Amino acid sequence: MRIILSLCVLLVSAVPAGATTKTITLYLDGARVESEAAATKGYLEIPLPSGMKEGSLRLKPLGGGAIARVDVAPVRPGRKQERELARLAERKDSIADRLKALDTREDIFKAAAKSQSGKAPRKTRNNPEPLANIQQGTDFAIAQLEGVYRARRKAENELKALETSITAVKKDGNVGERTARVWLTGKASGVKASYITSDLSWAPRFDFRLDGNGQAAVVIHAVTPQTGKGVTVAVVPAAVAEASAEAPLPAASESLAKVAAFTFPVEKEQFSPSLPPSLSFSVKNLSSRKFPAGEASCYWKGEYLGNAKFPGFQPGETRELACGR
Repeated sequence: MRIILSLCVLLVSAVPAGATTKTITLYLDGARVESEAAATKGYLEIPLPSGMKEGSLRLKPLGGGAIARVDVAPVRPGRKQERELARLAERKDSIADRLKALDTREDIFKAAAKSQSGKAPRKTRNNPEPLANIQQGTDFAIAQLEGVYRARRKAENELKALETSITAVKKDGNVGERTARVWLTGKASGVKASYITSDLSWAPRFDFRLDGNGQAAVVIHAVTPQTGKGVTVAVVPAAVAEASAEAPLPAASESLAKVAAFTFPVEKEQFSPSLPPSLSFSVKNLSSRKFPAGEASCYWKGEYLGNAKFPGFQPGETRELACGR
């Protein structure tokens, strides 16, 4: 088995004021953010994202001294954002009331349609055409139901647009974010901060390249978020809760960073030159590393044959893939 680890380092930024270094370790369901922030006259503030896991904040003094006090408080939106959020909340309540009323109307007209269709036609002096009257009543109830469905669809679309507006206003006003206010004593020059957040994560993407020689070159790429400049980024092929047994892999600066490459044996290799060409094979994980699930691309002698869902596998496991079908 051949293992090639990419040693390039991704430099990304968007660092809080006062921070000198920042490292982001990306997991499949979150990230660990580490940064150093300098203090001014024994005091500093660290912005914390809304997705920070509760209780995950850790602070360590730098340069000696000690941490005297830490307060974590929510960031208050500006007055403009508060007024806009109040207006949008009122509209949201109004749409919710409209949807409740539409539910009631739907029940009424469903019952009316059922009642009309269940009537036995009886010809009388005042009802010489019972079938026509029953059909007319049923058609009216169904037409009313169609109006209810159109009104509900319109209200639901309005609600979706409203939720988008609320999210945008909250983001603009930093709603949900918090600030850690830190007081230091002694010779402490700043702090090293770390926390877990669900706002950032990475997704694996695999290349399976076959040449008909009984082996597959398997390359893992990392699809990483845009985080700016000046930050060292690494990826771990595991969830946060399972990460203790997995070593981080450095990620390169391109958006689809190559983080590792392997050569594995393949079996049941079948290439069909029909139109369109297709490829199926089974591959065995001879490494000591767990492969997470992700999107896979297949290549036969350099020719791209399409994508497939790769379920991932444990060390020693075998998986079958089919592309181009």
